Amino acid sequence: MPQLHPEKIAHRLEQLTELSVALGHGQGGQGRDLGPLLQRIVLLAKSMSGADGATLYRPAADGRQLDFHISVNDSLGIVQGADVGLPGVPLFDAAGQANLASVAAYAANLRRCVNVADVYRDEAFNFSGMRDFDRHHGYHTQSILTVPMGDHEGDLIGVLQLVNAKDGETGQVRAFSSTDQRFIEALAAQAGVALTNQLLISQLEELLESLVTLINIGIDEKSPYTGRHC
Repeated sequence: MPQLHPEKIAHRLEQLTELSVALGHGQGGQGRDLGPLLQRIVLLAKSMSGADGATLYRPAADGRQLDFHISVNDSLGIVQGADVGLPGVPLFDAAGQANLASVAAYAANLRRCVNVADVYRDEAFNFSGMRDFDRHHGYHTQSILTVPMGDHEGDLIGVLQLVNAKDGETGQVRAFSSTDQRFIEALAAQAGVALTNQLLISQLEELLESLVTLINIGIDEKSPYTGRHC
């Protein structure tokens, strides 16, 4: 497997640093809208690894499955953001046991990164859904890198999956290298913290708005002179 040139490694480090600075200055998202932040994370992961496509899963509200949230793919011309119209990935089977057959569910349940060189030769996971996708779109998925994203307490907040790493010189699909994996794991950890911060800020804003509303109601009810003016 070809090794990354030092200048490419330096460029990846620069990209991580730029994202850290942007997130530190609140430039990753806009208020409660996490869309720009998530889109930036997905596109950066795709760029850093040389992947042809990237998908971000988010846990459903009930915690029973992973929902497709963002999907991009150069070869297929997919540049859309949320709601890609694909079914979710169950995190549990009918008996309530953790789903370890799906690579995305496996990464989510065990909080482990999964690097597969060729999905058509791998027997550890069930890739039937991915193969159906390939047949439907005339695509050929070969290598995938699946990385869980967690918050500071280890709770799952997303799963990032990259598809078909490409050699920068030949354009041929290759396996994701161990260096690719380490950089994407670092990005996922950084993104998890940033996403957690955004969610905490949104929750704090909602709490403050609720408190202000309660105070206004209390003042209005207590004073007949200021009623309905607060």
